[in-house]
Amino acid sequence: MKRFFLTTLILFFALTSVHAGGTSLKAIITSTDGNTEELDVFIRENGDTDGYLSAGFSDDASHIYFLNTDGVTIAYPVDYIASIAFEKYTFEGNNQATPYSTDFDVAFSDDDETACTSVTEKITATETATNDYGDFVENFEDDDESKGTVTITWSGSTANVAFSPSSLSGTAAVVASGTAADVVIYASKKLDFVLKGSSSDGSLTLYSAKKCKMTLDGVTLTNSDGAAINMPKKTVGTTEYGGKTCYVVLNGTSTLTDGTSYSSAVSGEDMKATLFSEGQLIFSGTGTLNVTSRYGHGIASDDYIRIRGGKHNPVINISSVKDGISTNDYLLMYGGTVTVTAADDGIDVEKGYVAINGGRLTVNATDEGIMASYQGENDGTVDASINPSITIAGGLVTVTTTGDKGHAIRARRDITVSGGIVRATVNGAGSKAINADGKVNVTGGKITSMVNGLPIYDDEEADLSSAAAIRSKGVLTVSGNAVVALKATAGGGKGINSTGSVTLSGTPSVTIVTLGSKYTSGSSTSRARGLTADAGLTLSGTPTLRVRSLDDALYTPATLTVSGGALQAFSTDATSLRYTTLQHTAGWLAYN
Repeated sequence: MKRFFLTTLILFFALTSVHAGGTSLKAIITSTDGNTEELDVFIRENGDTDGYLSAGFSDDASHIYFLNTDGVTIAYPVDYIASIAFEKYTFEGNNQATPYSTDFDVAFSDDDETACTSVTEKITATETATNDYGDFVENFEDDDESKGTVTITWSGSTANVAFSPSSLSGTAAVVASGTAADVVIYASKKLDFVLKGSSSDGSLTLYSAKKCKMTLDGVTLTNSDGAAINMPKKTVGTTEYGGKTCYVVLNGTSTLTDGTSYSSAVSGEDMKATLFSEGQLIFSGTGTLNVTSRYGHGIASDDYIRIRGGKHNPVINISSVKDGISTNDYLLMYGGTVTVTAADDGIDVEKGYVAINGGRLTVNATDEGIMASYQGENDGTVDASINPSITIAGGLVTVTTTGDKGHAIRARRDITVSGGIVRATVNGAGSKAINADGKVNVTGGKITSMVNGLPIYDDEEADLSSAAAIRSKGVLTVSGNAVVALKATAGGGKGINSTGSVTLSGTPSVTIVTLGSKYTSGSSTSRARGLTADAGLTLSGTPTLRVRSLDDALYTPATLTVSGGALQAFSTDATSLRYTTLQHTAGWLAYN
């Protein structure tokens, strides 16, 4: 950005030194719409009794500038200012925070642990027409259909199956079989299953033609050659088993471990995870489930997975050699505490969306942390009804990835954050903390992202793929009272990189720090810019945008529009503000 001082006014002030403090000159600026802003435009600390303020107009007389003694420029449009008054005042202490300070940084806050909020689940009879009604185990228990209970107790190499009422035994409603500790059950009515005991070589295969409730009551199961609990589909005569809702209720601490191979899988039937169902999996209760995957995914569903909140607070810990959680239609989380450590993806929704409304989700993954991955069918067609987006409305989401070109949060369509707290750290080359093929829309909540990787050559793009805290291929908006703090530490690393426009409106706060310089590999160069907006940057309302970078702080090859708020851009080795056209009608700019 050009800085013009053709008309420059030098003002001299005799300032009085203050012990353990200093003297400041405050500009009281009244705008044409009647608003008043106070701006610390000049500082002198202990021992300095003389100072100066440099002020002036641009050569086209459209802006008035204040230049402080650190070389920071604060700019206001002339048409925005009705009057300016100056006031000298003293302050205590050796440091004075100023609105144009370049001494800002980005770090995770311990307060995040207690500051997160959740969206409340509602369980009412009026919701019988909605999908939610069928997700609640309370409604399963209260319906009029008679149910029985099947209790399975493992003990070493054996398992005991008990029925209540006892009349269930030997009826067509439930048939139990299997070898030693490998239990197989066919159920043609709604049943409660209670799993207890322990086996180092046991499993449950459940074929259920109706919804079921499964209470994991302190059970420990390890299967040497397959899934610990498998609920596949199967047709016997005219009865279709599998693909139905299973309410998984956690009571006490249970542990499930799969085998190092799935040699026990039945031909033509799916077995994908330590805990697998072809139907919906709804987790509730107040217990803990520890899942270890040595061959398949940790927990998988060919339908959807829901984790309950409210009075339910399930704790789920997953360690997986593949994906931690894999589901087809969607993942919905309202509460609980879920911790995933995965050698592949932490959470992958193959043909749907992720919605996190509450709870605490921690993911440590090599590749993708949380991903909505749908791009099309195997035959190349695309089902437009599938929405591979990610929304976060509440809870505490903490994601760390280590692999090259990995992402903490990755959506093939849009990413929306309207509440909760997101903390993302990506360490691999070319990695992105938040990456959307569509739009990124932040309307509330708090995002803190740390990016530590260098660029990597991308064969698909035939160019360097840079690390970035937020990458959007569509429009990026930040509004409401959202707080966004982004940091990239390595060469070529970017804060915000959007091929669309970037808009800040309302009262959000956005802070970006990039510490790396531009990165060159062969004939390719990756700039380490703080914020890149290919289709323009707009500030309206009273947002605060602070950017500190070794490279360009802010770059748009289009129009920079500021009609309110505060934009602070500081570059150490390049240009603080780089744009094609400036439209500055209100608010202020501070830059070096």
